Amino acid sequence: MSQDGASQFQEDIQQELELSVETELENGHTKKDLDGFQKLFHRFLQEKETSVDWGKIQGSPENLIQSYKKIKTAGADCH
Repeated sequence: MSQDGASQFQEDIQQELELSVETELENGHTKKDLDGFQKLFHRFLQEKETSVDWGKIQGSPENLIQSYKKIKTAGADCH
């Protein structure tokens, strides 16, 4: 990724942080998480060779992704 791409990424992350500040002030995790992710992403950009061994990629369990209706219905039963 080019320096322009990294700058755009920085701007996008900052915008996301600003949008989520109101709801996340209660737990304080968002800024810390985004800062950590930014550092990790920067390290990724510094790598000379970035490749993925697709043979090591495993699929998600079938029940990992559920429809919103199913989640909403299950959530109503919890109260």
